Amino acid sequence: MAKPTGKRSPTLKDVADRAGVSPKTVSNVVNNWPYVTDETREKVLREIKATGYRPSVLARSLVTGETRTIGVVIPDISNPFFGQAIRGCEDGLNDAGYSIVLCDTDENLVKEKQYLNTLSGKGIDGLILWGGRSTKDEVLAAAGNIPIVAIDTDCDDSSENITVIEVDNENGAKAAIGHLLRAGRRRIGYLAGPGQRQTAERRLSGYRLALVEAGVDFDPCLVVPGLPSIRGGYEAALRLLDNQSIDALFCYNDLMAIGAIVACNHKDLSIPGDIALVGFDDISMSALISPSLTTVRIAQYELGKLASSLLIERLQGKVLQSHSITFPTELQIRNSCGTKILTRKEIGAILENMVQSIAVDLPDAPAENCEGETRR
Repeated sequence: MAKPTGKRSPTLKDVADRAGVSPKTVSNVVNNWPYVTDETREKVLREIKATGYRPSVLARSLVTGETRTIGVVIPDISNPFFGQAIRGCEDGLNDAGYSIVLCDTDENLVKEKQYLNTLSGKGIDGLILWGGRSTKDEVLAAAGNIPIVAIDTDCDDSSENITVIEVDNENGAKAAIGHLLRAGRRRIGYLAGPGQRQTAERRLSGYRLALVEAGVDFDPCLVVPGLPSIRGGYEAALRLLDNQSIDALFCYNDLMAIGAIVACNHKDLSIPGDIALVGFDDISMSALISPSLTTVRIAQYELGKLASSLLIERLQGKVLQSHSITFPTELQIRNSCGTKILTRKEIGAILENMVQSIAVDLPDAPAENCEGETRR
């Protein structure tokens, strides 16, 4: 174990002594108060840099009443959907000077409530709740009056401090089922995902409405719930295929659709020959699997960026009343339905967009000097 060096971190008083000003003046500079002359501000900033002084976030929060921290609660960090969504969310918040505390509930309502209470105790400035199952009253009891953005949750917009974003799940599901019906499929199963969640309820509603509007009877035996994961989709698909004859399958999300492809392979059923398949979300791997997956697209990064901008508006006092927004979805038709075969050019464009969307700018690595090396 390394021995302590005994060297203490520089304090606000150290900076004040070196700059020849009062500690209060240093505090005013750190917190960007306007009542400091340019000359004094420059002198203090110079000494802050020279000493390596780092202001205490806790101490600053006691002065400003802000922690510059946002709590973000999601249901499953292993789902690639949230990778892009949280990236958009964090980019937007970081640009405005906020950091995030990310909490993963593992699809567990008890854990979700625990996180809400924990975040409240940490004094966060705002909350983004994604796919939550807590009621509005439970969220408000934990979070109080801080600004909240709730995405596809059971919260409504009747509280003045909540902005609600609802992904257009119902119409997205209707578009998926409508596409399958136009392709001549009639026995359309549905892997319905988790129960007691607004997202699942809206997608099930869209599934039923599309069937009814097309004059096809809704058969509850064709609806099988399951965990919104690859394994969950695999197990739910096997339960459905063991008991029902279907010619198409709509899945709660793309992870379940990938699991369903594996189940169909185990049953020697071809996609799209025997069963046409549609997912939901359009995660990056959906275009790469074989066959490429027809899916309902949610622009994940853009949704995360929207959530952050709406929360920042509330933090800045630009929105003081209840607010609700619908986020659009779009059907992406690929090979898994048999109605379209992507060309090499189309696949190339998808891959190019994917590379651009996940690229992270890093500094160029120094070139290695390989002169004098010989090939053996």
